[in-house]
Amino acid sequence: MKKLMLILLGVALSTSLFGQSCLDDVWQCLKNEQAPKAKKFLEECMKSNPDNAQVWLMKGNVYYRLYESDMKKLKADPAYKLRYPNAPIEANEAFLQALKLDPKVEPKAGMMGANLGQRALAIPIYEMGGAAKSAGKYAEAIQYYKIAAHNFELGEESQNAAITYYEAAVCYMFLKDAQNEKLMLEKAINNGFSMAEAYSELYYLYAAENDTAKCESILKKGMETLKPEAQIQLAEARMNYYSMVGDNEHLVTLVDEVLAHIKANPSAKKEADNEMIGICANYLNNCKAYDKAESVLKEALASDPKNFKFLSQMGYRYYEEMHDYMDRVKDLQNQKRWNDANTINLSPEFKQVKETAHEWCQRAYDAYSDDLDNNKRLRELKVLLQKEIPQELNDKINAHIKQD
Repeated sequence: MKKLMLILLGVALSTSLFGQSCLDDVWQCLKNEQAPKAKKFLEECMKSNPDNAQVWLMKGNVYYRLYESDMKKLKADPAYKLRYPNAPIEANEAFLQALKLDPKVEPKAGMMGANLGQRALAIPIYEMGGAAKSAGKYAEAIQYYKIAAHNFELGEESQNAAITYYEAAVCYMFLKDAQNEKLMLEKAINNGFSMAEAYSELYYLYAAENDTAKCESILKKGMETLKPEAQIQLAEARMNYYSMVGDNEHLVTLVDEVLAHIKANPSAKKEADNEMIGICANYLNNCKAYDKAESVLKEALASDPKNFKFLSQMGYRYYEEMHDYMDRVKDLQNQKRWNDANTINLSPEFKQVKETAHEWCQRAYDAYSDDLDNNKRLRELKVLLQKEIPQELNDKINAHIKQD
């Protein structure tokens, strides 16, 4: 028995010594900047020492140097084709395996430790994700982005991690995977992502699920985290939230804040400001703040009288008020209050609202005739007012329906 133990000990020592000997060869090659030669020696080491943490740690260093060598050649010659395109991933996997085998594994002099190596690989692997994303290989890009984000977090580079998680979220969006998109957006936000897009996109994902508690939490965190100049980009999501929970008072107050911001800080692109004014008017109309909506739109039309968005929202304002009248009539009819229903139905006020709605929808149609919502409203109004319906209007509506 004692003899057997001595034999086993001798085998273990010889394997260890062989491992150290071949690692010394790899190490010398790397010190002499001979990464391809180091790779050949390493392959021999791997065959005889598959479970040696030091060997895996050295492999990480070798493949990192192969990556660096490729990058130097590419910088000198943009036409150079990478010889080791997957080297960053190989290196990262090697560093992870080294830690798995021995969490306390230490590198040889001049080499990188496993944690440092992963941190150094964050940007190269992030760039691999970007290349895959640009090529439309979203699933592949996601894998790279997740690795890079983890490595950025190792180095406590929270902003870089946040950006990387956001890029992964975008890839999941292209893949129509809402659950994982939410997960990546939450990781981006938890790492302090400083752009409003992440908060807005995550908000609408939860809004689609009618999760008002999550929606409120996301918007609150966005307003606490984002700089004042970026907070305005959450305005539409906040309006949507107030509309969703029926908080018209805060909605109208927010609209006033947004409009004041636009006046004080006009955008370089007037179209962007006009788009936001139209959005504000739409939310005002939806919450039945008709007079407020009309005031906003009249001011906007004074400087841009042919703007389709403003014209159509003015038509929508009266169209919605018309339906309020119609709802009251229907409610009275359900109560069998026929005379009261008839009084409203035949009132000059109701007729005027219909006529005004038609006038604005027609003006919007004359400005832009391919908007399905405005076209359908206009046709409905022409039917109610017993006006002739142009064939062109019917054709445009039918064409949209066929496309859908």
